[in-house]
Parts: sequence; C-alpha cells; structure tokens
Amino acid sequence: MYGKFRHIIGWVLWTLLFVSFGGDEAHAQSLTTPFPSTFRNTRTNELIDGAALAPMFKKIHQHKTVKVMQIGDSHVKGNILPRTLGSTLEKYFPQMEFTYYGMNGAWARRFYEQDMINRVAAERPDLVIVSFGTNEAHGNTIDERVHAETMKTLTDRINERCPGVCFLFTTPPGSYISQRTGSYTTGVGRRRRTHYNTTKVPNMNTANVARSIVNFCRSHHMAVWDIFTIAGGSSSAFTNWRNAGLMNTDCIHYLAAGYTLQGKLLGEAIYKAYLGTAVSGSQTRMMHGSTPKEQKPYKTVKGF
Repeated sequence: MYGKFRHIIGWVLWTLLFVSFGGDEAHAQSLTTPFPSTFRNTRTNELIDGAALAPMFKKIHQHKTVKVMQIGDSHVKGNILPRTLGSTLEKYFPQMEFTYYGMNGAWARRFYEQDMINRVAAERPDLVIVSFGTNEAHGNTIDERVHAETMKTLTDRINERCPGVCFLFTTPPGSYISQRTGSYTTGVGRRRRTHYNTTKVPNMNTANVARSIVNFCRSHHMAVWDIFTIAGGSSSAFTNWRNAGLMNTDCIHYLAAGYTLQGKLLGEAIYKAYLGTAVSGSQTRMMHGSTPKEQKPYKTVKGF
C-alpha cells in the first residue's frame, strides 16, 4: 500500500514539474548539485547519448516498474556511491528498483565471466550501469581495441540473458600513482637496505581509459556518463577532487563526501536525460548534447 502511494505521489510531482517547466533543458540543468568552489574547468553534468536510454524512459513514462543494476569495482563495492545513486534515482522515480554489485580490484573483463553474468541476469535489469576503469588505468597503457572487445563481450553476454537491456557506462573519476623521487640507504653489510622517496602524481592513463569508454559507447549507441571530463578532465579532475578534500589518503578511493557527490550527480544526470525526453505514442524525442558543456563553478556544495 505504501509503495503504491509513493508511486502515485512521485508521478504527480513529476507531472507538475513537467507541466510547470515544459520538461525543457533549462529546468533539467537547474537540477545539478554544484561542485565545490575550488573545482576548475568543470563541465555540465549530463549524459552523452542519453537517447540510448529511451526504452527505459518509456517504461517509466508508462508507470511500469523499472529495474536498475550497477556493477563495478571497489568504488561500487564501497556501498556509498551506489546507495547514494539508488536513493537519488528512487527520489525521482518511485517505481524504480535499484541493486548493485561491486568487487575490489575488478576489471571489466572479470564481469563477463559466467558467474557474474548469472548474478546480473538474476536481477532481470532494464538498465545496467557499468562502472569500471580505475584498475584498467593502473595497468599498462591501455590498448583501446582490446578494451573495446572486453566491453563488447560484456554487453553482448548480458544482452543475451537480458534481451533489450539498456547500458550506461561511467568513466573513472581519476586517481594518482606513486612516483619515485629519490632513494637512500640505511644499515651496513647484510643489513643494508635501500629506501625510496615517492610522491603522488596524477595517473594520466585515466584519460586514455575514459576516452576509450566514451568512444566505445558512441560507436555502439550506448549512453555514457563521463565524470572524468565533467569534473575537469586531464587538466583538473585529479587536483579538483584532491584539493577539495574528497579523496582518500591513497588517492585512489574517495571519502564518503566524494562518493556521495558522485552518486548524486549521476542520479541527477539520468533524471535530466529523462526530463529531456518527450514521449508521444511511438515517437520519442531526446534533447541532449553530444559532449558535456562547460559548467561554471559554484560557491558551495549542497549537503556538505
């Protein structure tokens, strides 16, 4: 009874918003939670090729239950990011059911193995959000052709078990690697030990992985949320997260505030894409940009 009541109230609120603002892109842009004021070179928080999610949006428009599942690496395994994403989506779409599964150290190729495909298929999702890339970026320079084959195999195997499923990829937000800056020795004889001084430097391979994911999605007409570019890209994404105090001390993972911000932004980007969709009979129109537009920094972050 409570679930049905939430569904009705949610739909009424959405209808009022859509009527009041005409479902236009200007209203959609006003939904974005701002970045901290220290962030530089950010872009508008929006999906690339959000039109690929039209089948799911149509089900929502028809008041049908929609199932969404996020899979990924330790960023998903850590719970805060997916839980924030799920609560954000359920706020906008009361008829949505959200689940997630993450694995520490996972690459995308781990999830096209049969046990992982079975886990995804058991949820019977309408949308699978694919969130990998950080571990791939910490390997050797990525081979975009091999990476594309991995993503193709993953999506093909899920689609075989879940016909008609939509996909939304996310890019890695950015991380650092340790770089040696010098060395010194201690002890004498057999007790002699060499020690290395290191410093954290941006893992620039992240940009290659992000580009590979975006190129794959564009060539296969799949939606992608390029948080790496949205949060500042090669010039600023790394320092933006770190200088705002949103990264963990390992400079790979994020603090709760960082994951919460990412979860909210992703949920809002999906909702904005939905608001940009006008469904009329069999005609579907999507208003979306091909690339994220520049976003001006805000003074504060809501909720922090």
